[in-house]
Amino acid sequence: MATYTGKSGLIKISDTAGGGNMTTVAEVRSFTLDSTMDTIENTAMGTAANSRTYVAGLETSTFTAEVLYSAQEVTASDDIPALLLGQEQGNFELYPSAETAGAGGSTKITGACLVTGYSISSSFDDMVTATISAQVTGPLTTTLLT
Repeated sequence: MATYTGKSGLIKISDTAGGGNMTTVAEVRSFTLDSTMDTIENTAMGTAANSRTYVAGLETSTFTAEVLYSAQEVTASDDIPALLLGQEQGNFELYPSAETAGAGGSTKITGACLVTGYSISSSFDDMVTATISAQVTGPLTTTLLT
């Protein structure tokens, strides 16, 4: 079974809202993809063993990314294209390990998202960072790169 390190992971985002060329987000420090599935209770009276039962509901996914902050993000949006609040949905690609397959392969996760948050964090003993929050809209697709 292959295991991965995140040191070569990256994020790509469409350079225009709704589509366009995929552009690598510069200076990513980390990212997290969270997916959950709602459950819907379908328990009926008289159920054997007095147990509740459930069926699968809808999937919800979000991702956050921490990047090194740059003044270009405010003026030219070179580092984070199409990741401005208030724009229409854009496409994204997440590569947890690397964009190209190495020994044991790698994965690519794709979908569409709406940026829901952008925050800047500054501390006297660390780099200035920005955190981007996004709501995935529609399904995620995971591809094994070989």
